[in-house]
Amino acid sequence: MIHLHARSSYSLLNSTLTIQQLVKTSKMLNFSACALTDNNVMFGAYEFYKVCEEAKIKPIFGLEVTCELNEENVNFLLIAKNNNGYRNCILCSSYVSSSQNQLSFEQLKEYAVDNVVIVYGEGGVVESALVNENESECKKRIREMLEAFDDCVFALSLNDASYWKIKNQMLKKHVIECGGKTVALSKIYYETEEDAICYKIVSGIRLAKTLNDYSLPSIQGRYIRSKEEMEKLYDQDDLQETENIAKRCNFSFEEFHTSIPKFKTPNNIDGKNYLTQLCIAGLKKRLDNHVSKIYADRLKYELDIIISMHFEDYFLIVYDFIRFAKKEGIYVGPGRGSAAGSLVAYCLGITHVDPIEHNLLFERFLNPERISMPDIDTDFPDDRRDEVIQYVYETYGKEHIAHIITFGTLAAKQVLRDVGRVLDIPLREIDMICKAVPFAPKMTLKRAYDESSVLRQYIDADRRFTELFKYALKLEGLPRHASTHAAGIVMSSKALNEVIPTIQIEQDMVSTQYTMEHLESLGLIKMDFLGLRNLTIIDQVVEKIKLEQPNFNILQIPLDNKPAYDLVSRVDTVGVFQLESNGMKSLVRKMEPTRFEDIVATIALFRPGPMENIPLYLEARKKPNEITYLHPNLEPILKDTYGIMIYQEQTMQVAQVMAGFSLGKADILRKAMSKKKVSDLKSLEEDFIQGCLRNGYNQKLAHELFDLILKFAGYGFNKAHSVAYGLIAYQMAYLKANYPYEFYCALLNSVIGSESKTAEYIDECRKKNIVILSPSVNYSTTTFDLVNHEIRFPLLAIKNVGGSAITEIIDERSKSEFTDFHDFIARIMTRKVNRKVIECLIDAGALDEFKINRKSMLASLDDAIRYADLVRIETDGQSRIDLGLVSKPVLYQIKEDPIEKSDREKAVLGFYLGSHPIIDIKKKHSILLEPLVKLKHTKGFVKGFCCILRMRQHRTKKGDLMAFVQGYDESGELDLVFMPNIYQKAQVMLQKGNYIYFEGKVDEKESCLVNKIQLLEDDK
Repeated sequence: MIHLHARSSYSLLNSTLTIQQLVKTSKMLNFSACALTDNNVMFGAYEFYKVCEEAKIKPIFGLEVTCELNEENVNFLLIAKNNNGYRNCILCSSYVSSSQNQLSFEQLKEYAVDNVVIVYGEGGVVESALVNENESECKKRIREMLEAFDDCVFALSLNDASYWKIKNQMLKKHVIECGGKTVALSKIYYETEEDAICYKIVSGIRLAKTLNDYSLPSIQGRYIRSKEEMEKLYDQDDLQETENIAKRCNFSFEEFHTSIPKFKTPNNIDGKNYLTQLCIAGLKKRLDNHVSKIYADRLKYELDIIISMHFEDYFLIVYDFIRFAKKEGIYVGPGRGSAAGSLVAYCLGITHVDPIEHNLLFERFLNPERISMPDIDTDFPDDRRDEVIQYVYETYGKEHIAHIITFGTLAAKQVLRDVGRVLDIPLREIDMICKAVPFAPKMTLKRAYDESSVLRQYIDADRRFTELFKYALKLEGLPRHASTHAAGIVMSSKALNEVIPTIQIEQDMVSTQYTMEHLESLGLIKMDFLGLRNLTIIDQVVEKIKLEQPNFNILQIPLDNKPAYDLVSRVDTVGVFQLESNGMKSLVRKMEPTRFEDIVATIALFRPGPMENIPLYLEARKKPNEITYLHPNLEPILKDTYGIMIYQEQTMQVAQVMAGFSLGKADILRKAMSKKKVSDLKSLEEDFIQGCLRNGYNQKLAHELFDLILKFAGYGFNKAHSVAYGLIAYQMAYLKANYPYEFYCALLNSVIGSESKTAEYIDECRKKNIVILSPSVNYSTTTFDLVNHEIRFPLLAIKNVGGSAITEIIDERSKSEFTDFHDFIARIMTRKVNRKVIECLIDAGALDEFKINRKSMLASLDDAIRYADLVRIETDGQSRIDLGLVSKPVLYQIKEDPIEKSDREKAVLGFYLGSHPIIDIKKKHSILLEPLVKLKHTKGFVKGFCCILRMRQHRTKKGDLMAFVQGYDESGELDLVFMPNIYQKAQVMLQKGNYIYFEGKVDEKESCLVNKIQLLEDDK
């Protein structure tokens, strides 16, 4: 017998059964075939196929669907008998998962072609007739189903209660009398009988209910039963029918393959010829018509490989949408990943890195000896990326383009939170447990338990937490919800619904139901359109520069600009792509880059693996004359990096030069080394040794060379990517060094909405003596604006002042400037701008130009609003004002407390923009330490300056006093922890309002453990 109904965990939160568990357990129980029938979706179909293929078990594909029949929603099961049946399942799933409409019975009949339709007994269309023991009605419904579907069987409910045994017998009798067949059907939602509680928990997550809620369904017996168990519950003929159905199901994925769309060339020129023509013309343009033999040979070599692999349409499509972007004035990044190693990409304008000048290898990008799809990812400004995607969508058609689905999972902290809610554990206690889970990429519960003594203590000390952890472990990693890949789309020459099921997640276009790792196997080509904030910054700076220098071109700036390298060497890299993190700053400080290659190497070295080479690199860089090479032939390859292999391309070149490997084979060696593929490495090592011997090197050197490559290959970084991103870093350093006002204005615009980043960058401006003008109702817009080398703060960055209110203000002032406080209030009240908005504008300083202090304006606001009502005239539904109708009210004159003024400003901006005592103190004492908001996100040793906001004492278990202190500056707040030994000395200094210098270490919880403190004596 065969199980014909199984939901996997891809029936989101409607099953706990993974594809691996389903296939593995079915194989273990000696089933020859296995079915996957998720609810409305086919997310796991291709994965299921591959896992079944590996396990040598027959896959059966189906779909559980609901349709409207006789004004009721009823369930059916479709089982694909052949490729056409599978295609109909695709169409059905794509429709029901993308449409808001209920599937009709007529539509179901269309989708049921070449499918076995299993009609449920329990919970199905004949259930009510059975329950009411209405034989004629029951038979009428059975006949209706038999007439509707070519291949229809009726499922007998799996329930050993005597009541349902009788109902099953009745149903079977009626079906046979009507000329139909019955089949044994065991619904499977989880792996083992003990997993019923886990299924109930995921149901609780899905339905937002707790286990104490009696309305939460408890479904027993939905596990993978053995053949012996099934034989005790069903008649032999009903079990045999499962095998009969399985035999009718024969399917192959071969028919469901596609390819990249055909590029429409001008005048129907052959794509190969058109690509060649474009590249030849592009190379001449790049080299100003001085094409040397090395470039011509490299271009021919690359084109021959691309054309032989039939990838010409791929390159033409990428060329086309990048051409569109440039035509529309959308800045395109210089390249990313290994694509920067292609001269063809450089000639087509896809990349802006000369691969020959930078010694980049085409085989690292496209290896003729290891066939795989090319992968060109493209960076665009994050505010214009969607325009390029829309162009591709319109050019190639909605049936051929889709987003790529991804799944949010029940990861370590998420599963604790979700399961904790279902178990009705208080939220504060769940938060406490989650905070004990260490922060690290791909953190798992098991690893967290092993690494965190605090977490172990919580879990082991409380029975509730032990239970929580047990269930969370079982459910960890299950898909929780579907979303879309942040940047990727796929393209297909065939209509997508001929190849894969789709789903509507976002409004603009459908998404694939298969995840990325399965799409390439079906011939679907992925394109990544990445939105890069830093390109938006570059684009905005360049636009401002062009107002004064119309011919300025960022791609033509010299790569030897001394101010740019001076800026990088002094580590003035806040806001500079790739170079602004604290760790990177530390490396830059040691590197002191003076040439572009130094920036490239810095980016390559600052990665988890290559970091191990930093001490070796820096030591060798100090003493270049003392570098020794295993063989003189290695010097040309490793000289630029001081004898250290830091690039993957270098390992490939060593294999080529020393062992006679082709670059394609060298790339296979590189990949085997980086992936630690032992079986592949063994044969490649032998080839390498033999190659070295053939080239005249001795065996000892050959083994030393292989060990050297092996040592560095796992840590090597892709030089092509490092050069491309190094170019963006250099461009930003160049702009910051040479056009600081334009740069900071664009930098601030890139972080509107982030209080911490805005505060950090404003602090940078203060250090550079760049004036940030207060917001103004007469001059501010929605963005930071550059005005005569001063930057005007935007209205949009003020809390509670939304876009619609700003539009009204700008529209009103376009008629004439606001002349005074009452003029502004009277005119803006006709625009339906509410009191809260006006208060926030006052607190932010946007009305300071009216020369009245903010406290007085707030106190006078009620009178000003009443005045606005008196001078407003309504005519034909239109409002206008006549300021001459009544006299303006007298303004209250109230003394303003500067601290209160600053605090109210901080409340609406998130930081102190105007004058604040702490800013004055910093200026007076020339304090140039990092702001607290930056220290807060710095892991490790820090030095800082702050004012004490509050202090709380705490007694340790030993009875010693320690303290928790909250400090603040103009950027934000930071928690300071004083352990007993430090607190004993510092206690007298820790008074509210005191200014202190401190040193300490910032931990994972973003608080600083202080080990040194000094009081700054000053007027408060």
